[in-house]
Amino acid sequence: MGSPKKFKTAVLGGTFDHFHKGHKEFLRLGLSLSNKLIVGITNDKFIKNFKFQISNFKLIQNYAQRKKIIEGFLEREGKGKYEIVAIDDIFGTTLSDTFTEAIVVSKETLKGAKIINIKRKEKNLSSLEIIIQSPVLAQDGEPISSSRIRKGEIDREGKLYTDPKWLLQNLILTPKLRAELKNPLGKLLKKVKKFNSNNFFITVGDESTKTFNKLSTSPNIAVIDFRVARKKKYSSLKELGFSGSERVYKIKNPSGSLCGELFKLISNLFANIISKNHIIIQIDGEEDLSVLPLILAAPLGTSIFYGQMGEGVVEVRIEEETKAKTRFLLSRFSTRGY
Repeated sequence: MGSPKKFKTAVLGGTFDHFHKGHKEFLRLGLSLSNKLIVGITNDKFIKNFKFQISNFKLIQNYAQRKKIIEGFLEREGKGKYEIVAIDDIFGTTLSDTFTEAIVVSKETLKGAKIINIKRKEKNLSSLEIIIQSPVLAQDGEPISSSRIRKGEIDREGKLYTDPKWLLQNLILTPKLRAELKNPLGKLLKKVKKFNSNNFFITVGDESTKTFNKLSTSPNIAVIDFRVARKKKYSSLKELGFSGSERVYKIKNPSGSLCGELFKLISNLFANIISKNHIIIQIDGEEDLSVLPLILAAPLGTSIFYGQMGEGVVEVRIEEETKAKTRFLLSRFSTRGY
């Protein structure tokens, strides 16, 4: 027989969006401390009420999706020893039950647990013992969180999408990878339609950028080099349809490569990006490969459009799978000098 649990019943709660390593450890701690664990999952009403405080609100999975994932995990880890309840406030069942003895929280939700105990005292209920879980850290030493996953910084195990080494070295395209990259990275569009200007999007390439500017749908970030099919075609931003109010960053990036400075610039842009910004990255050299570090740095839900020579425009929708594939692709680049 296993060791007896410390508490008969414990409770914890959360949104559990984009279920990750930190969530798993949180639930495991609750299961290890109790004979029965009550898991409160915030419902869609709760999230909607707080949408202006949540980054990438539209990307949060709905209650049914989140519950199904957590249920599967709890069935594997603590079958028959849990109960899931939907909650639309911080209290859940804690102000009505008399049998719960402990509450498991993170440092960020500790304040809520203290408020719960104050309210329980007002109702002549015993205080809950508060158990604080230590944060589970990502590769960069910062806590893993759903917001960081939605921002596109890390995967669900806490691994960075952009390897810090790539900011300090030059990546060289190999002949084998060049052949692979001839295939579209996303959906090939034969015709470009006006894009919803409320959605954040990026264009790579002069012709793609000019097309969207003609549609009066300016990209939030545009990467250009004044070349088409590697031949000089344009000489000014005005020719590409820009208004002149955009912020312009100029950088050198030799053909067939990705320089560390380009990775740094893109990483810094996304660390400080505002959705209404319009930014131009003007490359001296070749801009084709810049779509790869952009995929790694962009938030989930972003669209990147780039030209596919002689075929049309490719739309890359930024999803976790897209980021993982691109990270693997870049890990196969050569790091030998130019």
